[in-house]
Amino acid sequence: MTELPSLLKLCDDSSPVVAEKVARRLRELGPSVWDEIGALEIELSDSQRAALEAIFAPSGDDALREAWRQLAGQRNEHRYLENALLCLADWQDGSGASARGRQLLDELATQFGDYDGKNAHSSDAGALAYFLFEVKGLSGASPDDSYNPLHSNLVYALESRRGLPITLACVFILVGRRVGLDIEGCAFPGHFLARDGRSEQIFDPFNGGRALSPREIATLAKVAPDEINGSASAREIVARVLRNLSVAYYQSGEDPKSGLMLSLLRQMDDN
Repeated sequence: MTELPSLLKLCDDSSPVVAEKVARRLRELGPSVWDEIGALEIELSDSQRAALEAIFAPSGDDALREAWRQLAGQRNEHRYLENALLCLADWQDGSGASARGRQLLDELATQFGDYDGKNAHSSDAGALAYFLFEVKGLSGASPDDSYNPLHSNLVYALESRRGLPITLACVFILVGRRVGLDIEGCAFPGHFLARDGRSEQIFDPFNGGRALSPREIATLAKVAPDEINGSASAREIVARVLRNLSVAYYQSGEDPKSGLMLSLLRQMDDN
C-alpha cells in the first residue's frame, strides 16, 4: 500500500470530487489500512482520523447484525425484549432512539406511580392498563396503516402513542416491569394480547387496554388453547415482531429490509 500516505494527505483536500475518489479507493483497500498505518508509523491528523472512521464505519445493517449477535447471550427476559426492540428502533430511526425509548419508559413508570398514589388505585395490572391506554392515550394503529413498519417500532409507539397490538403489549410489559408488575405476552394468532402473571387476567392493549371477560377468554381458548393459556417468551415476542417487519417491508417494496429481518430470525434460530 505504498499509495496510502498520498491518499491520507488527500483526505484533507477541500474538493468534494477528490474526497469521494479518495474515499472510494480507501474502501477498495479495506479496513486493513489501519494495520498499514500502524506499520508505517503514520501520525494521523484529527481530520484524517475522522475521515477514515467515517469511511469504515459499519453500515446500519451491519451494526444491527452485530448488535443482534451480542444479544444472543442475554438471559434476562425483560432485558432481552427491551434491548432487542431498541436495537430495531436504532436501526429504523438512527442511533439515539434507544436512549429516548428508555427515557420514555422510565417516565411512564414514574408518572404511573404519581397517578396511582393520587387516585388510590391498588397498583395492579388493571390500573396500569387504564393509565397507559386511557389516561396516556396509547392506542391501536389505523387498520389502513397496519403495514407501516414504524408501527412495530417501540420508540415510535411511545412517541406517537400508536402501534400494533404486539408493540403496545411490549409497552405494557416493559412499563409493568419498572413498577413491579409481572405482565406477560399472550401470543394469540393475529392479535397479540397481554396477561397479568399474578391474576391471569388477559388485556387487549390494542383496544384501550380493556380486560377480556371470562366468556371471551373461553371463546379464544377454543380457537388457540395453547396460545391463550401460555406465556410468550421474550424471544418469541421478538421473533413475531421480526416477522411483522419482514411482511411490512415486503408490502412496501423494500425487499432488502424484508430480507434483513428474516436473516435476524435465522440468526436467532442458530443461537
